[in-house]
Amino acid sequence: MIKSFSTYLNFLLVNTCLVTAKPNAVASDPEPQVKGDQAITLITKDTFKGWTVPTERWTIKDGIITGDTKGKKLTKPEWLYTKQTFSDFIFTADIKVSDGPKANSGIYYRVKPFNFTWRKTNTTYQAPSGYEYDVDMGTKNNGSLGDWYARPSLRIKTDPEQMKKIYKTGDWNRYTIRAIGNRLEYWLNGTKVLDYTDNDPKRSKEGIIGIQMHDKLTMKVQFKNASILPLEKKK
Repeated sequence: MIKSFSTYLNFLLVNTCLVTAKPNAVASDPEPQVKGDQAITLITKDTFKGWTVPTERWTIKDGIITGDTKGKKLTKPEWLYTKQTFSDFIFTADIKVSDGPKANSGIYYRVKPFNFTWRKTNTTYQAPSGYEYDVDMGTKNNGSLGDWYARPSLRIKTDPEQMKKIYKTGDWNRYTIRAIGNRLEYWLNGTKVLDYTDNDPKRSKEGIIGIQMHDKLTMKVQFKNASILPLEKKK
């Protein structure tokens, strides 16, 4: 039983958010291609040109960028960010997570870093406000969309049965994002897995792109063939 009017209002607001935060019906739309004169290759040779590197745990060799906790659990997560900002775009990359049963990463986009405090440990660090395409070892959040640090109530999940069929555990998987205005679409290995329209006025509209190395576990994340096609910004 709801005992007060103020509690009722809070209950109503929370549940209204939960009800409206639903994905669109996922059609079998073909995976968009990153090609043309405007396409940008994000990994060029064996340099971190165009990237902001947080620590020495990130390396690059043979066109593959690797983030490795080297058997030690991080006390706070890390993100390797592009220096360039993007609004509307098509992004694609081949990504592999390994070296731990809970290896967990994510593609963050339209990011504006801010000071975030994790209350359980009273730890403050720079975290991304912006969207995530979750990349992990096949857990219930694999492939999901969220804005965990700025809007933690936003979590749009993919169909777990579909993900089991197309996700290759411990191997390379191709992740593709199309972000146009408030419509966000995800593909995994050529199959569309999520379609979401974000009507929140607080939604992120532009920012940098980042790859995450998660805290509190041992893991390795690798990515290659990363490219992006900026699109004309939708008004």
